[in-house]
Amino acid sequence: MKIKIQARHIALTSDLKAYIKRRIKYALGSRYDNIKHIVVTLSDVNGPRGGEDKRCKVHIALNGKQEIVIDDKQTHFHSAIDLATERASLALTRRIERLRNKARRFKNTFKSNKREKAENNSEYRPENTEDYYGYDYDFGFSPRY
Repeated sequence: MKIKIQARHIALTSDLKAYIKRRIKYALGSRYDNIKHIVVTLSDVNGPRGGEDKRCKVHIALNGKQEIVIDDKQTHFHSAIDLATERASLALTRRIERLRNKARRFKNTFKSNKREKAENNSEYRPENTEDYYGYDYDFGFSPRY
């Protein structure tokens, strides 16, 4: 898994890079096998004017699946990074669980279709095989007395 860190309109320090990598590894470390690469983009929307304008965008590319994009704005970069990575972890967990449940449903559909075909191919036997006089016409049985 590759982690790419980009910065727009700010100076990216080595401490901030290390913090981002540490938070990403902590939040998404258990799901490395499902992730192809991650792109983290930091930007300062308003520039020197201040306000809630520090943006952290986390883009996660999964193996053979749709991508996950999380965008978060806060007053400080560290809080934006924390919230974005936490939300990315939850979103990734949900996506993986949905895919697992879908695979289970798909597998169970094939099992039920196989069972129905086996029932349809078996010999037809009506539930009530007795006639008016109590004789059972089922194969291998004699009349009841």
